[in-house]
Amino acid sequence: MKKIKIILSMLIIGALSGCVTPIPLAEQTPQIAYKATDKVVISVIDNRKRVKEGKPKNYVGKAHASFGIPVDWHVNQVLATEDSDKDKNLSQFIEHRLTAGLSKSGWDVVSANIDSRPDKATAAEIITKHQAQKLLILDLEEWYFSINLNWVTAFNFDTNTKVYVYEINNGITLEKTIKERDVIEEKSSESPQNNVLRAYRDQLIDIFNDEDVKKSLLQAN
Repeated sequence: MKKIKIILSMLIIGALSGCVTPIPLAEQTPQIAYKATDKVVISVIDNRKRVKEGKPKNYVGKAHASFGIPVDWHVNQVLATEDSDKDKNLSQFIEHRLTAGLSKSGWDVVSANIDSRPDKATAAEIITKHQAQKLLILDLEEWYFSINLNWVTAFNFDTNTKVYVYEINNGITLEKTIKERDVIEEKSSESPQNNVLRAYRDQLIDIFNDEDVKKSLLQAN
């Protein structure tokens, strides 16, 4: 069974990197129509149940290939379009796309790259260190695909993200859970890789366009 899964994994990688060119980084990053009032420190942290139960931090979901056997997907196999992506875990991959997209949208942002949600004092230290006014954390409790590669169909993208906004003087000013199931319609002219990358981008846009998140980031500190 292990040998079969290795072969299937190789076939999946070939399918993902076949004739369809990966979309460029600019199309993978969220473009946000508004701009935060203050400089913001950004961090994405990983609290997914599957990771706590033993999956590696670069795990992203499953693909069902020949015989319907499920094979684990990882960042380096499925999502990596830049050389530096191969060594990233999921939270680092998302954080990079997020800060790149926000910067292109005119935001003053910097990546924190922390592993856990800080208390009020630690958050203030992080904000001060980066000469910012706010810290935004996306705490991933679910971020998962399961795709069938045997035919062109729709697949589910399940996310459960806790959004926290800290201000240097006031501590947590926003705590909100955004939980969604997006149905991704596949196209025969597209690769699974590009469908996943666009779904990630669109979900990040949805989070930042949430009215409470938007209000919190537009409010001057």
